[in-house]
Amino acid sequence: MHLLRKFIGVLLLCMTTSLYAQSVRYDVEPAIRKVQEDYISRWGKIRSVDGYRIQVMAISGANARTRMEGAKASIKAEYPALPVYATYQEPYFRIRVGDFTNRIDAYRMLLRILPQYPSAYIIADQIEY
Repeated sequence: MHLLRKFIGVLLLCMTTSLYAQSVRYDVEPAIRKVQEDYISRWGKIRSVDGYRIQVMAISGANARTRMEGAKASIKAEYPALPVYATYQEPYFRIRVGDFTNRIDAYRMLLRILPQYPSAYIIADQIEY
């Protein structure tokens, strides 16, 4: 009886290890492969999604560009890991920071930025990933 249990145990062990030795082969039709390649070529290059940024300032008027460049440099110096984006949308130069996928992360960073930039606020934007 003991010998029979050992034999069954060895047999089961051999059967389970032989299951892992299987290989899978996919035969994909050329039309399906073409559709996949078209999808990747169209949508694979998109690297932006809906997310949040913090708008630190929006300024206009005389020397607005110079003031914006100075503020951008100081933000980069204070927060080197935070991406800084400067845009111009008439009549304002805007500085936005961060690429946040959710509002909670943006809010955490906003709390750190508010002492230096009290007019900063969270804004929905297309972010890069």
